[in-house]
Amino acid sequence: MKLTKTDFKKYLICPECLWLEKKAPDEFEKAEISEFLQKLIQDGYDVEEEVQKLFSSGIVLDDKKDEILIQKTQDELKKKGTIFQATFQSKRNLFLKADVFRFNEETSKWDLYEVKSSSGIKTDLMHNHIKDICFQKIVLEECGMDIGECYIVHLNRNYIRKGDLDLIKLFVFEEVSEKLNEVYSEVSFLIGEALKLLKQDDLVINSCSCLYKSAGQRCDCFAKFNPQVPEYSTAHIIRGKKLAELVNNNIFDPKDIPGDFKLTEPQRIKVELQKSGNPVIDVVSIRETLGKLQYPLYFLDYETLLKPIPQLDGYNPNSQIVFQYSLHIMQENGEIEHREYLACDLASSTSELVKSLRKDIGNKGSVLVWYEPFEKTRNKELGELHPEYEVFFNDINNRVYDLMKIFKKDYLMPEFKGSASIKKVLPVLVPELSYKELVVQDGTMAMSAWEKMLEVDDGEERQKLRKNLLDYCKLDTWAMVKIFEIINDL
Repeated sequence: MKLTKTDFKKYLICPECLWLEKKAPDEFEKAEISEFLQKLIQDGYDVEEEVQKLFSSGIVLDDKKDEILIQKTQDELKKKGTIFQATFQSKRNLFLKADVFRFNEETSKWDLYEVKSSSGIKTDLMHNHIKDICFQKIVLEECGMDIGECYIVHLNRNYIRKGDLDLIKLFVFEEVSEKLNEVYSEVSFLIGEALKLLKQDDLVINSCSCLYKSAGQRCDCFAKFNPQVPEYSTAHIIRGKKLAELVNNNIFDPKDIPGDFKLTEPQRIKVELQKSGNPVIDVVSIRETLGKLQYPLYFLDYETLLKPIPQLDGYNPNSQIVFQYSLHIMQENGEIEHREYLACDLASSTSELVKSLRKDIGNKGSVLVWYEPFEKTRNKELGELHPEYEVFFNDINNRVYDLMKIFKKDYLMPEFKGSASIKKVLPVLVPELSYKELVVQDGTMAMSAWEKMLEVDDGEERQKLRKNLLDYCKLDTWAMVKIFEIINDL
């Protein structure tokens, strides 16, 4: 049974989950590949394609059968050139496809390049780039290759596009041999442990190590391995040593946390919410906050396109192009009107958008958003891209109020499950409004729909995509309006 680089990454996250996927696939509940994950995969391909252009003599290996790719690799190795997707399998069945494998004529060794779509090297639990490339080096050495330098190729966050892409400046080639050597023994040991695990035909799994991790770091099999853990658990509130202490005492439900257990104030409030089942609403504070707002109120939401490769002049890698906004305007007498904009092409997307927004937002009135770091950052970027509107966007940012703050401090309900996200608040306070009824249901789907809208030739299909995008963004700001009306009536 092969152990691929992807398998090894899964092993680092949860050994038990990998075993189930490889050894008992019928029992493995494979998570659906989300649109967001599909986007990340495609982003990776796009970045690799640009990196390959820097190796003009490189040969791309492509075949559906691994054994053919392995043979093609052996044939190309004799030519001592550059190979994309060079494929190897060691005697221990360690398997890899190298992004770029290049013979270095000066050292007479093979240099290894791992391409990433990020703007730096990651070493967290879910994405450890150093361990990724270390796995590859070990496999290559087992296959008899003499490895020279090892590079992680990532995007240069400081690069700003001006005209055609400057690939030399766009990418950073970071030599990581020293960092790799620091984890070499650990990775070698873990590979051995993973192979031992996969040799076992029977494994009794009563739980998994993800019990000790925060909720966002759990494996795909967590619910199957840990049925005793409720959907909203202690791991959503507490991390680290305190979480381990609770797990060791079989405490998974926040309601079961002892009253004398040491918690921070925010943690204590979340726990008490679950124990009491009663909301905590500070009416006085909410009224004081809302009393400071100035009418008319502008409820604003943006939709953006996120790409690793900058698509337009003035953009950095992994920056966001604002292509749409929805704006509900509420007068002091309660009258509401709606304005919106959706770009019809990429090239003029932001230039036309800022003109439209400048007409729609007056010089007075509070601008309400949900999670202000997002909108404020986009405003700052739009002002930099279009200097003639910089004063306008600076003024908007000075007038922004983040509705999310109220639901972090003054309006707390156990049904929110410790979150102040509008996707959690809306179903509780305004259950008649639902994203589930829409074709486009989140930001990633909006990105995909807009890209399709720009590409499609069929006029009817284009109009359908446009309507779906407008419906989604409109609901974002209408949801803020309805939530505001509820707290404003307190």
